[in-house]
Amino acid sequence: MESYILFAWLASFLFGVEGVLGKLTSKHAIKNPWLFNFVWNGLILLFTIPIALVNHVGMPTAWENIAIAALFYALSGVFYTWAIYLLDVSVLSPLFNFRTVFSVLLGVWLLHQFLTTQQYVLIGVIFIAGLFVSFDEYFKLRSFFRIPILIAMIEMLIIAFFGVYTNKALAENGFWETTLWTQVLGQLILVLTWTKFGTDLRKISKTQIGALSLMSIAGTTGMIAVNKAYAGNVGIAATIISLPFSMVIAFLFAVFAPTLLEKHTMKTYAIRFIAAGVMLAAALRLSA
Repeated sequence: MESYILFAWLASFLFGVEGVLGKLTSKHAIKNPWLFNFVWNGLILLFTIPIALVNHVGMPTAWENIAIAALFYALSGVFYTWAIYLLDVSVLSPLFNFRTVFSVLLGVWLLHQFLTTQQYVLIGVIFIAGLFVSFDEYFKLRSFFRIPILIAMIEMLIIAFFGVYTNKALAENGFWETTLWTQVLGQLILVLTWTKFGTDLRKISKTQIGALSLMSIAGTTGMIAVNKAYAGNVGIAATIISLPFSMVIAFLFAVFAPTLLEKHTMKTYAIRFIAAGVMLAAALRLSA
């Protein structure tokens, strides 16, 4: 097995853990999503710096793609945090399969690639399955056509752009230079949101910092792993990273600790898991 595939699997698991920790933190510890996002990303940067220094990180030789990746990194943090606050983990997690769709469509746009009839069909299957993965106990299609889902879809498009420009930056600058400086510039961009959380930052508690630290450790390790994976193959890595590990964890919470995360009927979860499985299978074929 190629090493980038192993890194993609590790990143997928860690991002699943990160997603669940993020939902728990947003639900029980931090009510301000802007504070959540800034401190979370800041902690990821703090955890990354010593690791990068140990690995002899230097200055990038080409800044353009790092700067663009940093912009998408910052935007991704904003929309991901927003989606965490608005959606169930078991809905948000499988929607990451749309990242594969957007990655393929970006290939058509940026690289002038052509899609086959089968690829068009697979994209259609992913969109149809996405309608069902958002179902709740009311079983109405309008559960998909709402603002929180739109925010999540924008996040998937942003991540697809981030993957493209991260891959370009890696080819120009190397792994640690790309990883560290993307985060540094991304955090500087997030400073622009200061008015949304500055007052609350002065009152942040040790418990809140501890919760975000656990999430950041998973995210830092996952980000390092995903950049290693992107260096090998963006499409395949993006698909593996889309595996809904956090969805499985959320279901276990619903069974054994329903008040902590989310709670739905077994029928709702059955529909969501079947839809997620269809999306994943189509995404794997699409990226092959």
